[in-house]
Amino acid sequence: MLSMIRQLLDNWIVRAFFVVLIGVFVFWGVSSVVMGIGASDAIATVGGQPIKIEAVNAAYQRTLNAYATQNSGREPSKGERRLFADQALGTAIDRAAMELEARRMGVVAPPAAIRQQVFAIPAFHGPDGKFDKATFNAVLANHNLTPAAFMAEIASGLKTSQIIDAVTAGVSAPAPLVDQIFAYAAQERTVQFAQLPFAAANPPPAPAETVLRRYWRDHPGRFSTPALRDADVVVLSPALIARGEAVSQAEIAAQYQQEKAKFAQTPTRTVEIITAEDAKNAAALAKAWKGGADWAAMQKAAAAATATAIVMTDAKPSDLPSATLAKAAFAATPGEVSAPVKGALGTYVFKVTKAVAGGDKPLSAVADQIRAEIQLRKARNVVDNTLSHLQDALAGSTALGKLPASLHLAKARVSVDREGMTVDGKPAGIPGPAALRQAIVKAIFATAPGNTPQAVSGPGDSYYAIAVHRIIKPALKPYDKVKADVLADWTGAQVERQEEVAAAKLLTAVKGGKTLAAAASAAGLTVTTSAPMTRAKPAKGVPPQLAQVAFSLKKGAPTMVQTQEGFVVGVVSDIAEPKPGSDAAFHQRVADSLGQSMQEDVLQTYAAALRQRDHVKINTKLLNQISN
Repeated sequence: MLSMIRQLLDNWIVRAFFVVLIGVFVFWGVSSVVMGIGASDAIATVGGQPIKIEAVNAAYQRTLNAYATQNSGREPSKGERRLFADQALGTAIDRAAMELEARRMGVVAPPAAIRQQVFAIPAFHGPDGKFDKATFNAVLANHNLTPAAFMAEIASGLKTSQIIDAVTAGVSAPAPLVDQIFAYAAQERTVQFAQLPFAAANPPPAPAETVLRRYWRDHPGRFSTPALRDADVVVLSPALIARGEAVSQAEIAAQYQQEKAKFAQTPTRTVEIITAEDAKNAAALAKAWKGGADWAAMQKAAAAATATAIVMTDAKPSDLPSATLAKAAFAATPGEVSAPVKGALGTYVFKVTKAVAGGDKPLSAVADQIRAEIQLRKARNVVDNTLSHLQDALAGSTALGKLPASLHLAKARVSVDREGMTVDGKPAGIPGPAALRQAIVKAIFATAPGNTPQAVSGPGDSYYAIAVHRIIKPALKPYDKVKADVLADWTGAQVERQEEVAAAKLLTAVKGGKTLAAAASAAGLTVTTSAPMTRAKPAKGVPPQLAQVAFSLKKGAPTMVQTQEGFVVGVVSDIAEPKPGSDAAFHQRVADSLGQSMQEDVLQTYAAALRQRDHVKINTKLLNQISN
């Protein structure tokens, strides 16, 4: 071989080729080294400034911990983990872009403002209600934050808020638009309607056998077996394997110590709150409340005094609308009506109805949750280590029913319809959680008989393989076995037709000039008049189908709708347009909602412009590492 190459090198064309070939290899080698220089743990760059993967991963882990707490320890799926990673990165990018913008514009966060904001956070207050450094350090440690990092976030937030306030300062909803939306939402309509329920109709006598047999033949879709598919299914799922994974008490204790902050319970309060415009109204409401009025009565009293009454359930200090209110609520005795508390939005009167103390949950309270997490983690490792063996077995054309037990598979042979049911209408015995079973059924009906089984990823980090053997077409059930069903179905169809004809006659009479009351009385029906209703608040007792179309009708125009219970004929008897100033509070809520929506649109456009100007680049490989 070497002698041949030497001979070929005598040819100048071949020499040129080798020069080019050597140059390519040299370029590849050098370029790989060059590309390695400066390679870092930056998951993204914004304006040339790196965003470290550690910062994004920390935010991602906090989201995972919150998810586990809210879902009783259940771990998120692969898709949810990727979504959380994307959200963490997106937040980091927007923060970095805002920081660059603040630097360009010379926006600063004065130390006094930073200190004032930190000192005002209730979570950092000690027993005396003032900022306590030991509490501050403990709270940050529980959330895996250092004081320096937290203060930097506060400073960044203050700078960002200044930019946001400047960008959105002049953004508000135009008055004509607010008035138009208010008029649309606050318009009231009253309807009159008569109901023709199927249950009140006189069913016809049973027909001749020939009629029923003809009905049975003419409606095969109602009296046939469903289309079925006969298939073998194997499932490799962490949810199924986890149950058999052994977990020692030492493992549980070790994870508890490692993730103790995750099991910290935040103190919460359920609070009934009335916000009055001034101290005088607040004092009067507090007096009535302390006098024994219940919450329903206080809601009415608040409305009469142009105050607002709300209930905040399991609220954290940061959830309450005022730091002053939060401080008072978390210091209050449950069951007692507070004295008026002045805040930024008005004067508050409140009563704490439920108090949950904060602190670490003991190991005994979370041992089962930790055991399930460890079992699921071990099961995921089993799936990862087994998948390649399953793929090899399938590549070797091993029948699904003969796959070895060492692959940790759950197996089933099913005849299933598109709804996951057997011919008897019972759930087919497909193993796995509901989402996985649905995916398998969908795959069964998308696979042709005889196709080679393959390992397919499914919900919950699971894998499955299917082999469809045959398609079982729908078949008309024997008449003798479904005779009772045919009679019931035929009777229901006749009753429905009978009531539809009666409702149509009533509608025709109203269209011909009769009032609904007169036409209904002639038909032996009663008419119901609703309370005034708006688009957002239908009147009690009005069928939803009628309420839905009532706002598209002119006054006096009749309509006919069908419900599950029967037919309804209705007429819009009155339309009341809202008067200017009739509901100032609701008008203001419309204006605030529209203004907030417009501000969000402006901010989204602004953030997108910053990203484009700063030439954001994302390292997809590192992003995948976080979520995987």
